[in-house]
Order: sequence, then structure tokens, then C-alpha cells
Amino acid sequence: MMPEGPLDEMAADLVIPAKSGIYIAKSEVIVLAHLVEGSLRVNERRRMLADVLKSPDSLEGLMALVSRLMDFTQAHLDRYAELAEAFPAMAPSLAPWREKAARTLGRLADVREQMEDETEL
Repeated sequence: MMPEGPLDEMAADLVIPAKSGIYIAKSEVIVLAHLVEGSLRVNERRRMLADVLKSPDSLEGLMALVSRLMDFTQAHLDRYAELAEAFPAMAPSLAPWREKAARTLGRLADVREQMEDETEL
């Protein structure tokens, strides 16, 4: 068995909504796998997402995948904002989810920035 690495850790964090502020369904992981032309076994979401994150064969491919995850996270943030605006009484309940999703977006942006720095070397 291979030891778990940073991509496994990222996948584990992303699939726990209470940690990440987002929900990634198996069907969405499958779509991501098709977009990066990665092979994927249907399994638990954490394992599936880890496999997808490990699928790109280049740093540029991984950066593109992280950008897609950033877009996905931003869509959650936008939806939370829409719900808070449409239903003001929900705003306090949505606030923790928005904060977690914003942290996730920041973390993904940091990862992407580190990869960009690597490509410049």
C-alpha cells in the first residue's frame, strides 16, 4: 500500500463538507475524472477524488484541475450568497458554511500559486 501524500490529504479535506464548506458528489468526481482523462474506480468519494487528483500527468494538468476545483468552490460561495440574499433569516446559518468554503478557496489558490512558482523555476 502506498503511503498517503498531500493529494490524499487534500481529497480527504475536500470531501468533508463540515471542513470544506462544499459538497462534492460522486457524479461530480466522475466528471472531473473525465475532464482530466483519468481512470477512476467507483469507490468512496475520498478515494475517488484522491485518484482524480493524482491523474494528471503534468503539473499544468494538475493546475488546471485545481482551477476547476476553485471554480466549483466559488460556485458554492455564490450560491450561499444568493440564498442569504433571498432568505435573510438563513444568513446566520449560512455564515459558517461561507467561511469554510472561503477558506477552502484560499487553500486551493495557495496550492495553485505554489504550482505556478514551480513552473517558473
